[in-house]
Amino acid sequence: MLASANVIEKTWDDDRLRRDRLAHLQQAMKEKKVGACLFTTWVSGLYAINTRIPQGHVFVPVEGNPVAFVRPMDDGYVSMNDVETRLPIYLGHPSDPDQESKLTRWAAALDDLMVECGVGGESLAIDTIDPVGAVALSQHGFKLENARGVLQAAAAVKTQDEILIYWQTGKIYDRIMRQFRDEMKPGISEREMISYIYGQVVSMGGEGLLQINVCSGPNTWPWLRWPTERRFENGDLVGMDLHVYGPGGYVFDASRTYLCGGPGNDTQRELYKRAVEYNNACIDMLRPGLSIPEYIETIPKVPKKYEEAVYAFHIIHSNGLTPGEYPNVEKRHKVMEDTFKENQILSLDCYFGESGYHEAVKLEELVLLTKDGAAKMADMPYEDRLL
Repeated sequence: MLASANVIEKTWDDDRLRRDRLAHLQQAMKEKKVGACLFTTWVSGLYAINTRIPQGHVFVPVEGNPVAFVRPMDDGYVSMNDVETRLPIYLGHPSDPDQESKLTRWAAALDDLMVECGVGGESLAIDTIDPVGAVALSQHGFKLENARGVLQAAAAVKTQDEILIYWQTGKIYDRIMRQFRDEMKPGISEREMISYIYGQVVSMGGEGLLQINVCSGPNTWPWLRWPTERRFENGDLVGMDLHVYGPGGYVFDASRTYLCGGPGNDTQRELYKRAVEYNNACIDMLRPGLSIPEYIETIPKVPKKYEEAVYAFHIIHSNGLTPGEYPNVEKRHKVMEDTFKENQILSLDCYFGESGYHEAVKLEELVLLTKDGAAKMADMPYEDRLL
């Protein structure tokens, strides 16, 4: 199998990334009339301060600088990133014998911090909180909101440095899909291929994998998702849905399907051709300012025999530090009243299968929405033998 080297170049500015993301977050807070946010999960905190804290809370006022509540073991590296730190009072450990008194002191300390930041009495948005924590804050008089909407609004449009990171991560997909196609041989198992791909992704500069699906032959319909010990057979369609953590923890989500061995049959060619045409037609229609309901109404219609497969997956979803971010559009769900915006990063799903045939084609493309339309952020080859 082929050896790989790091393909990532540092083209982005981490300090500017932190400033711009915080500006997005605080603008979203103003629009939603939130006085402050308290993030208790590391990924939400990462968005706010561009620093990973395995256990801790991040407090973000609508104006001014965030405050990180961190354990002494984490204080050093968090402080080095120019983030104000304070010792935590309560981190949500249910086995703590002093939980009740800590909850009372924690609620009072947060109240004092709200006043200190000039937002006393305003609403506090939280991403996740345990029941006893929610009760303690409610009893102390806090007006609580769900921070999910704030985070979604902030992250929906990417900053210049987030976009630079995505262009770099796309270089992993340029190479990894070619390796997947070229290394695929009859006799290799789905699990063996996953092990190989994981090692290649890390060696190319990826931080890790959120998820990887390799499905072959009859495991492509329905899409079995989780790998098995099944070995590729000559003439199989083999699909890979790959979710890579790129630099900074950003999720890149794209898919390809290739032919193992050959030569392929007429049904495979028909499915593949339809999938490629449908996916690219959906991409070509995207533009900033287009309403999402209008887009859903005008995307290409598919013959009824393919609807079960195509509409089982997303049509479009965004990506960021978490997968499936806003906007997240599915045919079977109520369509959101919103428009596409420049500098959104979107994954367009495509799954073509037909009831009665044992295989399906999975394609997915990640694009950047520019003022001129959608630009593919990776150069992933198709299976030319099926086109």
